[in-house]
Amino acid sequence: MKNHFKDLIRFNDWANQLMLITLEENEVSDDNLLTLFSHIISNQIVWLNRIKDLPTSPFPLWEKYKLRELRTMTMESSTNWSIYLEEHQFQTFEEMIFYKNSQGKRYESTIREIITHVLENSTYYRGQLALSMKNSNIEPPCTDYIQYARLR
Repeated sequence: MKNHFKDLIRFNDWANQLMLITLEENEVSDDNLLTLFSHIISNQIVWLNRIKDLPTSPFPLWEKYKLRELRTMTMESSTNWSIYLEEHQFQTFEEMIFYKNSQGKRYESTIREIITHVLENSTYYRGQLALSMKNSNIEPPCTDYIQYARLR
């Protein structure tokens, strides 16, 4: 399971980098496009902070960040997730995490469920971002997993 999640996090990072490069190359300032990508990265940061029992409040889930901020946030999120997975002491991720959502409601989830959510959320919003790019006459990159797998 650990190697599987490490691979999927690498894929997620690869796909996010392609999206970010496209936004940068097109010097995007469109609020919708920046907000969608900001959400992807904020979500990754918030969930890892929940796993680590760190504050999540500095990263509102629907904040719009500037491209240079997104570059830094994307790199840090990628590094932090990779380190977390590498240092995780078990092959499975069935440990239970207790946390509060952004409205303060208490929940519990396994780390496996959280990682799966982060990956699915990223894919979902990259799809929305790709459609929004097309609607803004920007050609989105191909971020399909099979494309990533072919490049390895």
